[in-house]
Amino acid sequence: MGFNKGEWSELYTFLYLLEKPNLIIVDENLKVIEENLFRVLEIVLGKRKYKILDDKIIKIVKDKKIQEYKIGCISKQNALLLQKILAHKKAKGSFEIKEIDELIDNLFDGKKPKGSSKVKGDLEANLLDNQRSKIVNLKYNIKSNLGSKATLLNASRHTNFIYELKNINDEVMNENNSIKSRKKLLERCEFLNKHGVTVEFVKVESSTFDYNLKLIDSNLDKILAQMLYLSYSKNEKDIQKLITLISNNQDDDNFYKKKMGDFANAVTFGMRASEKWNGVNEVNGGIILVTKIGEVYLLDLVYFKEIVDKYLIDNIKLDSPSSKRYKMFEIYKKNDRYYLKLNLQIRFK
Repeated sequence: MGFNKGEWSELYTFLYLLEKPNLIIVDENLKVIEENLFRVLEIVLGKRKYKILDDKIIKIVKDKKIQEYKIGCISKQNALLLQKILAHKKAKGSFEIKEIDELIDNLFDGKKPKGSSKVKGDLEANLLDNQRSKIVNLKYNIKSNLGSKATLLNASRHTNFIYELKNINDEVMNENNSIKSRKKLLERCEFLNKHGVTVEFVKVESSTFDYNLKLIDSNLDKILAQMLYLSYSKNEKDIQKLITLISNNQDDDNFYKKKMGDFANAVTFGMRASEKWNGVNEVNGGIILVTKIGEVYLLDLVYFKEIVDKYLIDNIKLDSPSSKRYKMFEIYKKNDRYYLKLNLQIRFK
């Protein structure tokens, strides 16, 4: 069965937690701050549950015990899985690891150990919260550094931002649109600045995404639009540096960090650009993070939300989606007024 690196990483995380169920909570710099707060009791995968005992895993389907697995066997298989993932140098594309086909067939009934793509969470578990001495059900996102960097917000027609251009004519428009080089977005932006064209944000094209942004903050669309344009005019994609560019003082800096933290939290744990959001996150546990060497840590939302938000701001950037597909910096006229579109996509650094 062929998976891409991200899917293999999710399987690795799943098996890792069966073997080592104590979640290690880290701060935004990945320094350990808590090792005994949460213990995984069972992992939930659709109608299947994997109950963790001292030396074995019990697979339960529809509340009926199906099979037992030795922890030692799972540990050996997962060590082999990590070795194969690290040895595979290509970041993209599917590949097979035949040595663990039998385990996948047996443990997961031949299916990928992942829920629907329409669900935000990658992993659901019942855990013992030692601070409150109670069992809790939590959902997590898995972010792995074993493969290519994950996209936090995917480009789509919903993430288009529309700007109006002033001090422009048809000649400038046509010359701008004729720029077709490999760096055409930066060059078109430089061209417009050189000709004294002013660019003013009008609106988010999608009423659904606009609603979702305003649910987080009434001015979030304007903040994102400003940062999106600056990412080309200043050739800067890093979120932290973009915040510095739009801040006038420390109070501004704190203000924008809070707004971007709320936004990053929403798109990571609950909000989709294409669906009207109710403001409630689907993922309530946090981010399970896999490092480049296979260590597994938790960025915890239950007790350390501020740390999670800070980690997100520190580790995301604006990304450039297909300029051809989204016609970015391609000026068009409507009712004798000039406009262009930029598309918002956000990726982990």
